[in-house]
Amino acid sequence: YLVLLEPIAKFLIVPDTHKPSESIVVLGGGLGVQRVIHAVKLYEKGIAPIIILTGQEMEFDGRKIRFKDIKLTEPRLAGMLVKMYGVPEDILFFEERSQNTYEDAKYVKEDLLKMGIHSAIIVSDPFHMQRVSMIFKKVFKDTPLSLTFSPANDSGFLLDGWWSPGEIKYILSEYAKIAYYIIRY
Repeated sequence: YLVLLEPIAKFLIVPDTHKPSESIVVLGGGLGVQRVIHAVKLYEKGIAPIIILTGQEMEFDGRKIRFKDIKLTEPRLAGMLVKMYGVPEDILFFEERSQNTYEDAKYVKEDLLKMGIHSAIIVSDPFHMQRVSMIFKKVFKDTPLSLTFSPANDSGFLLDGWWSPGEIKYILSEYAKIAYYIIRY
């Protein structure tokens, strides 16, 4: 059982291929704290001069989180965290239209082309990177944009206890989403 699960889980992880780029794109996904911290570390190393944060409006118990008429989005919350690490606000860009990973790729492509950016490092969790890589490569295939991928390796995935029911749920969920994306897009 465990002998089979390890290669199945490891397939989801894409090796870190990042190189100096013009931007870092952090995909939304809940709070995504480890993704944001990973992007900040890349920025602090001088790997890229801007950070683009993606995601959707935040929900709690199925209801949108709003303060008066202001909606709270994953990118805005991630931006607050990034600024707490000392990253200047003027290098942050927010992509708040996407509702899923495919839309992340679609809207980020639009944004990068409008901004005249030619390269990006895509950051997400390790278990999410195979699907991210597949989607982004497909969406960006007919563009001059160069993409590399950098999983937030400190997310805890595949460390001690990766075979727990919670981690297995993530693994199986990713395979189901990969199948869905192959059929749908």
